[in-house]
Amino acid sequence: MRTMFFFLTVGWWSLTSVVALAAPYCAMFPWGKVCDFATYEDCRRAAGSEGGCEFNREPEKAPPGNAPYCLVTQSGSQCIFDTAPACRMAADIQNSELVKRSECRENPNR
Repeated sequence: MRTMFFFLTVGWWSLTSVVALAAPYCAMFPWGKVCDFATYEDCRRAAGSEGGCEFNREPEKAPPGNAPYCLVTQSGSQCIFDTAPACRMAADIQNSELVKRSECRENPNR
């Protein structure tokens, strides 16, 4: 348990230096688009009645790290998790502490 806590703590602090990825959804407005949304629901909420949402067609930049699972936040992504449960746990911690949308995804580099 201590080992898991240590890795989660290290992962938590290392997130301050993540490289941003293109988010999967873009809110479309009359003045332009904003591609910061990890889920379609978040995009629709942000767009409201003024705009719409579409899938982001911009290619994703490769996230740092070679582990099989990546923690993806609105500010970036880091592939440092060897197991899906550890990655999901880190996403849950991010969501409860920062009230931001975080999720675990498979590493696109593999």
